[in-house]
Amino acid sequence: MANSEEKLRNVLQRISKEQGYKDARIDIKPISSGGANYTTCLYLATISESFKPNLNLFAKVANLGEEIRVQNEMMAKVYMKESVFYTELAVNFERLYQKNNVPAEHRLVIPKYYGHVLTRLEETLVLENLEASGFGNFDRMKTYNWEYAAASVQQMARFHALGLALRNENPAEFEKMVAPFYVDILSKNGLMQIFLQQVINNSCEVVTAEQADRVRKYFSQTEILAESMKRFMEDKTMLIHGDYRPSNLMQKRRNGKLQIVPLDFQTLKMGNPVSDFMYFIFSGSDEEFRRLHYQRLLDHYYTELSVALQKLNIDVEKVYPRKNFDNDLIESRPMALILGLAMAPLVTVAPEDAPKIDANITEMVIKPNELAQERIRGIVRDFTRWGII
Repeated sequence: MANSEEKLRNVLQRISKEQGYKDARIDIKPISSGGANYTTCLYLATISESFKPNLNLFAKVANLGEEIRVQNEMMAKVYMKESVFYTELAVNFERLYQKNNVPAEHRLVIPKYYGHVLTRLEETLVLENLEASGFGNFDRMKTYNWEYAAASVQQMARFHALGLALRNENPAEFEKMVAPFYVDILSKNGLMQIFLQQVINNSCEVVTAEQADRVRKYFSQTEILAESMKRFMEDKTMLIHGDYRPSNLMQKRRNGKLQIVPLDFQTLKMGNPVSDFMYFIFSGSDEEFRRLHYQRLLDHYYTELSVALQKLNIDVEKVYPRKNFDNDLIESRPMALILGLAMAPLVTVAPEDAPKIDANITEMVIKPNELAQERIRGIVRDFTRWGII
């Protein structure tokens, strides 16, 4: 921890000079993610100087060692991806908004970026501290309400639209920008297959015998899960977030409306928007919410994607027709089910029980607590009611 603070202080000294603070005082405070972050040490920092407003900052310092970087390509790229987002993608997103005269109220909200360091094992990223201006996280132990889910999906759609617009403008440059994001996590040492089987086994232990039989029978069908995972891992429909869940979203009520700001762009990749949607819906909703709002939220996403693309002068039917979206939803069913079963224990884990990131992904499988068990049972009931298992 002390070494991380030392690395951060060096970065903040540089930032203070860049921002015109010549005799600055730098205060650093470590914070906990409460079991929601596995790749970085988190800090709040303040740069202050007489007769100048304080700079309230949020910083992330790498805590992944050499072994996991060598053995896990996905983990090795998380810091690079986030730096590319703020230095290249976000800059181009702003340019697109200005080019198309998109009003502020229709834009994706992106935190102010102050700088980063990509020295191996010392990667550091510094942003504005949104908490200082009244933002906070949704309680991951609670289920969504409609207002929160709708606002979050709206921002998701705006993010997806920006990626489509940027690629549409200059395909060659866009491909160069996102090419380093690709990671193959399916073929590495067979660990993913072991991980998925452990998820299935743990889930079957907390549902009824009849439900467990349904789950096992569904996944015993020849390569059904592997084929679905492969299809969505190789899909390059658009740029997706890859970890779109409440812990990576900040919220604030402004002028009577809920404002959502997505964070943590460490898992960016080319993929299918359905992946982000499924990740979101199953990382924070319960059976009752999905019974009332699942289809409504799907329709809301596509409407918001259409609106966001229209603001960027793109016809959604030309780049991602509704029939494609509906077909992707059907094709995603095996992936969505295993994703829900895997996410429930991780999202609801108590801070003291949170697993440590390891080169062996199977170490990320944890026994579901009481809340996770209820969510797993609700997911299995949903997929049964939908006629999938």
